[in-house]
Parts: sequence; C-alpha cells; structure tokens
Amino acid sequence: CLKSVGQFAAQLRPRPGLQYDLNSDLYSSLLAKPQVRSMITDRERTMKAMAHRRLQSEIKGLEYSVSANQYDSLSPFLVPVTSTVCLHLRTVKLLVATQRSVIIIPKQVIQDLDSLKKSRENHYARDAIKYFESMFKNGNWWLRGQGDQEFLPVKEPAPSPEMAGFLSVLSCCLYLANKSQGIVTLLVPDDAVSAAKNHKNCNPPNNYTGNLPSGELMELAKRYGIRVEGALEFYSKWTMSNRHGKIGRGK
Repeated sequence: CLKSVGQFAAQLRPRPGLQYDLNSDLYSSLLAKPQVRSMITDRERTMKAMAHRRLQSEIKGLEYSVSANQYDSLSPFLVPVTSTVCLHLRTVKLLVATQRSVIIIPKQVIQDLDSLKKSRENHYARDAIKYFESMFKNGNWWLRGQGDQEFLPVKEPAPSPEMAGFLSVLSCCLYLANKSQGIVTLLVPDDAVSAAKNHKNCNPPNNYTGNLPSGELMELAKRYGIRVEGALEFYSKWTMSNRHGKIGRGK
C-alpha cells in the first residue's frame, strides 16, 4: 500500500527528502524546510532594509522641517514699505514671480512714490510706479493695491509725517492679518534691519530722497504681531526652502 511504500522510502540512506513521524502518522519533506527558511530570511532582511530607509527618510524630513520652520511658514501676505519697492524693486518682482504670497501695495506707498518721482535724481520711484501701473492694468493675482476698506485703526501718536505714513502702512498689515488669521510680513530694506540690530542709524543710498524705517518703527510693527524682514533675506530664505522641495509653487 502507499503507506508501506512511504515508510520504506523514509528509511532509505541517504534519505530522499522524506521524514515519517510515527506519533502523527504523517510524512514531511526535508528539502522544503531550508528553502522556506531561506525565503523567510530573505524577506525579513528586505523588510528590515526598507524600514531602515524609510526611517532615515523621516529623520531627514524632520531635520529639514526644524531648520525650515525658522523662516517658514511663508506669509500669505507680503507688504513692502516705500523704501523697499524703490531700493529692492527687482526682489519684489521675483517674489511676485514665485506665486507663493500675495504682495499688497499700501495706498501710503503709492502716495509716497508719487511724491518721490518729482525729484529728477530719484529714478527709483519712477521705475516702481511704471511697474505697478503695468501690473495693475493687466491684472495679477499675486500683486495688487490696498483696497479702500482694507485697514484697521492704529491707536498710536503720530508726531511726524514719517510716523503717520508708517502707521498707515501698519493699519493695512493689521487688516490683512485679521482677515487671513495668519502671518503678515512687512518687507523692509535689509540695510535697515542690519542697522537696527547694531543700534545704528541707516542712511539711504545716493539718489534716494526717501526715508528708511527706523528700528523703533520696526519694533512697533512687531508689537502688533507683524513679522518684519529684509526683502533680500526673505527671498533668499524662500529660495533655499524651495530648493529643498519644502514649498511648491502656488497656483
């Protein structure tokens, strides 16, 4: 019978790959066990390698996230002061091209530019006005002027025209911060930021007859919860963040 044949085959030397268990009255293959063990071992090794690579990827992501959060998340609204659009117009254009944040030009900035353009030497204001007029005319989602109702009163004394103008810009920032419930960044010239950190006065460059925001004015904006950053530094941080794939292009 088949059972007798199986018992006989199991007793042969060398064994033909069969093993007979008297207690269970069952046959098993000796050849399959090493193969199965090998398959299981290979699978475990592969799974461990995949888990290790995934963990390394997560660690790198966390490391980048920590470093990126020093300057991220980006503000939904950027508000440049007058001296920024005059001295860093190219950077403003680059920020518009990123299509990441909406740049709002306050009414006060437009008024300042209109006043500054009257100076023959001050080409900065004329270049800025020409650019804004073109963009406003053609329409651009990422650059627009301040709306008539886009301001919140700022209860601060204005002993000088410079202070009054800055408060007008700040009122626009406060409205945008309240509307978006997010971060609004006031873009100022980088030289003004450096001078404030070093507690020094910052003189505007030649041929620019406007004023740079003082450290006192920038601190005032911060007290109201508005982020203040140098335009060049802000764009540099965005570029670094985008290079690492942290931030995608907006649509």
